[in-house]
This record gives sequence, structure tokens and C-alpha cells, in this order.
Amino acid sequence: MSPQERDSGVDGVFTVSGLIRLARIHQAIAQALLAHAEKVDRCGAAKSPDTVDDVGGRNLTGRERRVAELLVEGLSNRQIARQMEISERTVKNHLHSIFYKLGVGDRTQAVIKLMRRS
Repeated sequence: MSPQERDSGVDGVFTVSGLIRLARIHQAIAQALLAHAEKVDRCGAAKSPDTVDDVGGRNLTGRERRVAELLVEGLSNRQIARQMEISERTVKNHLHSIFYKLGVGDRTQAVIKLMRRS
């Protein structure tokens, strides 16, 4: 890192391939966590009272369900965060989990799938 970069507040630079690799790592971690949770459920662990069976045998938590409802209403991440009194980052985390559980890649696909289920 050059002295000019240090002075400008730049901590580091990601290449496009680096970002793609980071996204794949994140996805692999999320899949591993979900697989572990499903394994625990199959072993007879009691389900949390805020989970509901609904998406192809997978569960949306109560908060994920609420985020999904607001998503279908057309609210932005910021609007969802304000209404639920949580951070936008938490909304993004819930959306990522919802997308994974629904088997979709974006908001539009999620809304379509959620509306078809209703």
C-alpha cells in the first residue's frame, strides 16, 4: 500500500474475482450452517416456537416471515428496517436466508414465489 493510499483512508482493494470468491465462501458457510441446523432438527431437537414449516420442508423464522411479508408489500430494506426496528444489515441477512430457503437469487424472484404460495 502506498503512502498516498494510507493517507486517503483506503484499507485495501478487492478485485472482481476476489469479490466473487468472497461471495462463494459466504454462500458455502451459509449452506453449511443451514445443513447443520437441518441435521439437528432430524436428530429430534425441538423446533423453536418461532419457526413455521412452509417452504419445501425448510423453515422461515417468524422474523424472516415478517421480512418476507414486507418484501411482498414492496418495502425497501431501509423501510423494512425502520418498521421492524432492526438494522438494514439485519434485514439483508434475513433476506439472504429467505432467498436461500426459497431457492431464488433476488427480490423479484422471491416476491413471485411468495405470492404464488399465498
